[in-house]
Formats: sequence, structure tokens, C-alpha cells
Amino acid sequence: MLLAVSALAGSRVEPARVPSGLAYVVRYDGVIAPETLDLLHRVSKAETLRDAPPDSPLLLERRAEEDKAAFAKVFQSQGRFAATIAASLDTAATPAVLTYRIDAGPQFELRRVVLTPTGNSDAAALPGPGQIGLTVPEAFTAKAILDAEEKITELLRNDAHPFVKVENRQVTADFANHAVSVVWTVDTGPRAAFGPVVFSGQTTVKEGYLAGLVPWQRGQAYDARAVDRFRRKLTSLELFNAVQVETGPVDPATGQAPIQVALVERKHRTIKGGVDYKTDEGPGANLGWENRNLFGGGEKLAVTASASGIEQFGEASFDKPDAITPKDLFRAKARIANEDKKAYKGQNATATATLRRQFTESLSAGAGLGYRASRIEEDQSRPWEDDARYGFVFVPVEATYDGRDDVLDPQKGVLASASVAPYWGTLSGATNFVRPELSLAHYLKFMDKPGVVLATRVAGGANIGTSRDDVSPDLRYYAGGSGSIRGYSYQSVGPTRGKTPIGGGSLLTFSTELRLRVTELVGIVPFLDGGTAFTNALPPYDQPIMLGAGLGLRIFTPVGPVRLDVATPLARRKDIDDIAQFYCSIGQSF
Repeated sequence: MLLAVSALAGSRVEPARVPSGLAYVVRYDGVIAPETLDLLHRVSKAETLRDAPPDSPLLLERRAEEDKAAFAKVFQSQGRFAATIAASLDTAATPAVLTYRIDAGPQFELRRVVLTPTGNSDAAALPGPGQIGLTVPEAFTAKAILDAEEKITELLRNDAHPFVKVENRQVTADFANHAVSVVWTVDTGPRAAFGPVVFSGQTTVKEGYLAGLVPWQRGQAYDARAVDRFRRKLTSLELFNAVQVETGPVDPATGQAPIQVALVERKHRTIKGGVDYKTDEGPGANLGWENRNLFGGGEKLAVTASASGIEQFGEASFDKPDAITPKDLFRAKARIANEDKKAYKGQNATATATLRRQFTESLSAGAGLGYRASRIEEDQSRPWEDDARYGFVFVPVEATYDGRDDVLDPQKGVLASASVAPYWGTLSGATNFVRPELSLAHYLKFMDKPGVVLATRVAGGANIGTSRDDVSPDLRYYAGGSGSIRGYSYQSVGPTRGKTPIGGGSLLTFSTELRLRVTELVGIVPFLDGGTAFTNALPPYDQPIMLGAGLGLRIFTPVGPVRLDVATPLARRKDIDDIAQFYCSIGQSF
């Protein structure tokens, strides 16, 4: 859309209030697209220096000459090489008026794209215009040309040419035909295959473990994407303070390029702790210790303890990477908990062993074996019964796709998981059931400045094959609280006996957040949560969907955002729901 401009530029009409100098305003005359006019405002020295007015008209005219050159570059970047800019200064007016008369001229078209190899280059490897994102003909823009130039080196580095260089770029404008041609001179460098991987700098981490993480075979055609994946993998191990992966010169005899990996190890033991607060749960604290390189092969032993007014637990886990192949992770985990919740009071212990395989950078799946034992002192769904015992053997099978760009503060991508676990009761009179669960979160970034991210999540699960009351209360489904439906107190949404929750046979929850990053340190998040726990595992369902809405504050720190949320129930129940709930923790809600 084009905008006819013949007025003083926005709020710049008011003269600068300065003690001395030539006060002036800036005017633009001509048909100028709004986004182009905004660029002119930003590059104009006459506008940016209005608070420091010149001492004479001659100095102001010098600013105008510099602006004309800057404006010409703006129009050239948009393919308007024939744009004309004239400047005039009216010193008789008070304040003085500096006027730019602009004719943007015709839009030039990209008519010709040529990639020319240097003398020893691999001409057959050069991409065509379509492969680098250009269409001939199309409206010329400098950004498209710069993006295409980056694409040239990217494509060739991914296609066995690690040392490609663009030697020259020549842009020629044909004013008679309003056409532009672009000619690149490209030195592809020698074609290369992966050579030996040489590690240096590691002291306690075994080289054999690191070599097993290399995602290519020696002699395979060089691909910069594989090198980048390897670098990210080494960084994600949390074993090194610095990771440098470089490609050495190609050996003319073998055609192979060595990969040189320089590492600086970090301390492998960490003690960490944290605190949080939720209106419905009260204050909480956690403390953990871990060793990320127990035997030199990236083995991880972690011990965690957490306590709040309603739950105290201790947990230990052991991870063994490279369990069968470099893609396999073995994990053993044990957890013991004491719970004092509205729905039940008791203790439970769980032990699991799983084997997980990383199929791609984002996709993994695993299966295992576990046992869970529970002692329920009080069950609000069975008030006549106390000190009930439950025991289950279960076989968890789960798959996860994690395409997020960041774990603590994702801006884009998808996180999806699906699991199913058959449970077999081991005590007299126990029941058997199957527990499928699904979760999907999506993150979509609309703007960079200010940062605007739409985050959505949906999750659900069910205990299929038995009635709700035959499942131990600590395995039933509950909704409400910080990680579920904000605005409602913890576990308060779903089936109840009077005002007391008793849990359900299935669950559905969903959340939507609009994450607005106001400054580098502060963000605002309006949100809507909803869902419920249902009595039945499968339809028909009789519980209504409950909604909660609120507003959050995010304070961004090096360890992740600090989350402060306040939410209110949209369907407030008398004598059950408070008018609002408050939450404080580290990390986004999902």
C-alpha cells in the first residue's frame, strides 16, 4: 500500500526546545510506502539530530546532503534504482522547514541470475536460482539477494564443500528496461569426505564415549549439518564449559577433511536448590545433587528431595548413555513419597527401569518395567476404609517428539508425547487396567520485537478397564492447580464427595498463553486454562469443563524466566473456590 505524504512527519511537527541553534522541522513530499517512510525517518540524520540543532543553515544543508545519500541506499535496497531525492530549506519560516521531495520511481525486476565458478571450482555443484530462493523474474530487493548469497554457501557446505567462498557479487541495473542482473563468482573449494575425528582437552571423559556420539562414518561425504548436530550434542551433555568443532584442511591424497574437537571440561558435580509458592499448596522447597560423569562415560547419578505442605518426596535416578548403541539410554529410577492431600493421605514408592532410543534429533521412544506400591491411610472416596494397600507391576511404553528451540523458555516448535502402560495388580483383590496418556504443546512466534509468542497445550489420560474406585487414589486423575487449571485450587476440579475431591477415571486439560516480552527483562502473559477430571474413563462424561483466566509476570534471568501468575476461576463454586490463586516458580508454565 502506498501513502501520499505531504505533511509534517508525525510528532516531529513541534520544534525542538533547545537553548540555541537553528530550530527546524522535517517534511516529506511524495508517494511513499508507509514502511519505507518509517525507514527514512530512522536513517535521517536531520531527524535523529533535531535535539542538537546546527548553528547555521549551511550545516543543516550538509545534514540534508547526507540524508539524500542514505535515502538513495534505502530505495536501491528495495529495487528502486531510479528514485530521485531533492532537498530544500525554508529559513524564512519559524521554525525552519527542511523538505525532502521524493519520487520513488519504478520498481526494478530481477531478470538474470548467474553463478560463475572460479578456475578450480566444482561447477557442477553450483545451485540454480530456484535452489537459493530466487525466481526470475521477480521484484528486486537487496534482502533477497543477501539471503540467496547465504544460501549458496549453506547448500555447498551441506554438499561436501566445507570451504566454499563467495568471491564476488556484481549487481547491475539496466535503467532502460528497469531490470537487474546479479552475478556471483563462487570458489567451491575442494570436494571433501569426513576424515578422522581428533579430540583434545578432555581429562576425565572417555574418548571412546565421545567417539560413539559422532553422527557420521569416516569416508562419508562432508555435511555441515552433521557437524552442527555433533556440536550441539556435545554441548547438551553438560560436561564441557567450551566446545569447539572445526574442519581441518582436505588431504589431497584421500580427499578427507579431519574434524578437530577442542573441549574444556566443566565440574561434573552440582548441588542445586529452589523455592516456590502457590496459594493452594503453600511454600515449597527442593534440593538436589548430581554427578554427570560418574564412570567417565557420561553416566549420571542424581538425587533430589522436595517438600511442601501437601507432599514430601525423595528421588534417585541413574542414567547410562551408550547402553547398547550410542543412541540408547538406560535409566533406573526410584521414588518414595509421603502425601497429605484433600483426596487422600498416604505413602507410595515407585521403581522403574527403562531403555530409550534417540531415533532423530527430535524423536525418541522408550519402554521399561516398573513396580508401584502404595499405602493409603485415608481415601475420601472410601471414608469407611483406611490403611488400604495397593501394588502394581506396569510396563511403560512412551514416545516423545521435542522440536522446541528452548526447554525453559520455548519460542517456537512442538512438544508432543504419547504413552501407554498396562498395570497388573499384585495384591489380593487387585484390579488390572491400561493407562494411556497424551500431551501436545505448540509454540508460535508472531513478532521478534516486541517478542510475541502464542503457546497452547492440551493433555489427557485415562485408566481404562476398571472403575474409578478400584484404582488407588494416588493413580486417579485430578485437575486444578499450577500445572493444570490455574484459578482453581490443587486437585479441586473433577468428581467430589461434597466439597472434597475424590479423583476421576480420566482427564482433559488445555491452556493458551499469549507471551508478550515487553523488555529484555520483563514479560506479560495473559492466559486461559480449562478442563476437568471425569468420573468415567470413557464416554459418556458428566463433569462440566471448568475455565480459569489470569495474568502473569515473567522476569527473565540467565537460568530461565521467573513466573508470577494470578488467576481466577470463571465458574466459581460457592464455598469451594477462592476469588484468586497466586503462583510463583521458575520456568514457563509449559
